[in-house]
Amino acid sequence: MNYRQTITLIALCAAVSACNTNDTSMMDGAITLKDNVVTLHVDGKPDALIDAGGALQIDGKPVAVTSSERGLLMLYVQSVLDVHQTGLDMGKIGAGIGAKELKDSLNGKSKAEKDQDAEAGTAQIKTLAGKMCQDKASMKSVQDQLAAQLPAFKPYGQIISVSDVNECKEDTNEKSTD
Repeated sequence: MNYRQTITLIALCAAVSACNTNDTSMMDGAITLKDNVVTLHVDGKPDALIDAGGALQIDGKPVAVTSSERGLLMLYVQSVLDVHQTGLDMGKIGAGIGAKELKDSLNGKSKAEKDQDAEAGTAQIKTLAGKMCQDKASMKSVQDQLAAQLPAFKPYGQIISVSDVNECKEDTNEKSTD
């Protein structure tokens, strides 16, 4: 194996291993995902855990929920999973752009050719950034419904704010016009 192939192989392995994670943290650590369980962290309140089946625990104790509330809790977990998956997809595309850039450099491609390849990947990332904002807006909507319907959830109903969703959209629109 020659030098170029070795570097490309190492870059690809690093990219794949970096994207193969089951854990995520969002909203400055207020929401974490591990093994399909969402944990909500709010200062001064015990952690709330929601599993994929819609079971809610606060401070390690199960909280009784109606079937409607359970459905909303399941939607909340799915929304977190959607944001997580979109983030992974963005990371894979970014790693692919880096690996392609490395390969193109080693193969002596021109700057124009390398720029064209990078622009194609960047367009995919912009599309996914828009999807992530939609996913975050879905999380906000479900969060609001849960806070209104489930008193035990109310302290966790401010994790995602309207400004968080708006900032995401503004950032995405700025990137779209770059």
